[in-house]
Amino acid sequence: MTKHTHDHDEGGVRKRPAGLLKNEKLVWDVLAASKDPLKAYEILDRLKERGVRAPMTVYRALDGLEAKGHIHKLDGLNAFVVCNHEGPHVVQTFLVCESCSTVKELEVVAVEADIAPAVRAAAFDMHTARLEIKGNCSACTSASKANVA
Repeated sequence: MTKHTHDHDEGGVRKRPAGLLKNEKLVWDVLAASKDPLKAYEILDRLKERGVRAPMTVYRALDGLEAKGHIHKLDGLNAFVVCNHEGPHVVQTFLVCESCSTVKELEVVAVEADIAPAVRAAAFDMHTARLEIKGNCSACTSASKANVA
């Protein structure tokens, strides 16, 4: 398993992808600044001070960002995160902590290598495969063990 990271500037902040529309930039900036996945209405709340008031504005921007491969929707949380990869990819794998809701995106080459041939053999045109693995992150596991001891 290899974790890929998105481009960062010298201060460690994620760089905004080029070619985004105005509202996509606003939404991407909010997601990139958050350490946690955000729901659409949480994004809207953070953008109200920037003049964004309509939920459809946020939903359209989220759709555009997802179509361009810059963000992912986590179905189990109904929330969004910035993609850690350099470009769009079909197979997406996430570790979702059930205690603190942190999310890590992983690249698991074996998952993609096994899924793609099976899907082709079934004569299916796959657009996206998303695997959300739920459990506890190392910080929450350590805290839980410390509370038991």
